[in-house]
Amino acid sequence: MAFWSHTFFYTLIGTHHFIFSAIPWRLQTTAIIASVGMLIPVAAGTTNFLMTFNAAWYQLRTSYTLPFYFMSIIFYFTGSFQGTVEAFRYTNLLWHFTDFTVSHSHLTMYGIITFMIWAFSYTLIPRLTGKEPPKILVGIHFWLALIGLLMYVIALMIGGTQTGLMWMKKKPFIDGVINMFPFWLWRAIGGTFMWISHLIFAYNFYRMVRKKERVQMPQTPAEILAAKRQFGNTEFNS
Repeated sequence: MAFWSHTFFYTLIGTHHFIFSAIPWRLQTTAIIASVGMLIPVAAGTTNFLMTFNAAWYQLRTSYTLPFYFMSIIFYFTGSFQGTVEAFRYTNLLWHFTDFTVSHSHLTMYGIITFMIWAFSYTLIPRLTGKEPPKILVGIHFWLALIGLLMYVIALMIGGTQTGLMWMKKKPFIDGVINMFPFWLWRAIGGTFMWISHLIFAYNFYRMVRKKERVQMPQTPAEILAAKRQFGNTEFNS
């Protein structure tokens, strides 16, 4: 259901980016209807993703890769649902030329794609190189990116909605710009969190691909126990 309904509806929704444009009205209406239809593959796809966690939810507490996958799935649902809501004529008129659109693009491209890329990186690179990043730094990376993104998108959604309502009431354009100042401050704070998380990921990436250190085989019982303690708390131990 997720695949075929996605294939059918997604090919029809492109025009919902051009509501109130010179494109024929009937094509705009078709795109709006198809955007509503996208709720089917989005709900089915999200359910399929979350079912992969079935009987393994507890691993979210111990794994440093699963939280990235999980949040990517959540952002897939929320971002896609938001896209459907934005397709309606009233909401398009309200939000299209405001910072709400910037919020939506970051919720989808950053929340879905970037979080999924990080999940892939933390999953595959250690398997290829045999080196894992420090779990504490992966956790800091995750929370800084998540909190920063939420601050970024929520601020712009609220501010964009307020600005859109002002413009619909025929308020001067500059009033909408002035209204956005505090929300742009929150965007800057959230963006700073996100930027710091990128620096941490860069360091984690270095730790995963750096040249292998010379391995010294433990000889004494004390050295063997120390090695077990050192390598026991890893993501892919067997």
